Amino acid sequence: MSKADCARALGIVCLLAVVAVTVSIPLTAARGGGLLPPASGAGKPGFSPQKSPDHPGDPWMAGELITPEDLLKQMSGPDKPLVLHVGVPTLFKNGHIPGSKHIGQASTPRGIEEVRRQVQDLPRNRLIVLYCGCCPWADCPNIRPAFKALLQMKFSRLRVLHLPNNFGEDWIRKGFSTEK
Repeated sequence: MSKADCARALGIVCLLAVVAVTVSIPLTAARGGGLLPPASGAGKPGFSPQKSPDHPGDPWMAGELITPEDLLKQMSGPDKPLVLHVGVPTLFKNGHIPGSKHIGQASTPRGIEEVRRQVQDLPRNRLIVLYCGCCPWADCPNIRPAFKALLQMKFSRLRVLHLPNNFGEDWIRKGFSTEK
């Protein structure tokens, strides 16, 4: 399969995920109906957000992952992070983490350029949390390029919001607040 075919397939999977979230169809139902492949890693014995069995070469260390619960605590504390959404604009418009800023899809050259532009003047020790939530964690095309770009820019306090399934299941359905 060529890179273009892979990119198209991944785009279709992300689009289906956005549609599923938008119309409130749980992705587990979409998978059960054959619309989406099973979530890689989810349900496997030994799967842990601290280790990524599907992407052993992930650019972050275990301590750079943050759970939704821990992010909420951090956001209400004195050292509030800058929360950046690096995914699909439609997903952000339908509801996002309060105070977060939409940057653009980091899987595209334009999106990565915007990530870099938005943070270029920030101190390199600024606490930044990245999230996408468009599709299952292991398949997300946006989070890894955004994290790598900020690492290259020498940011030292990066975190990645661990959303194993998607934003709808791992944030909204758990009752965490959103804003539009």
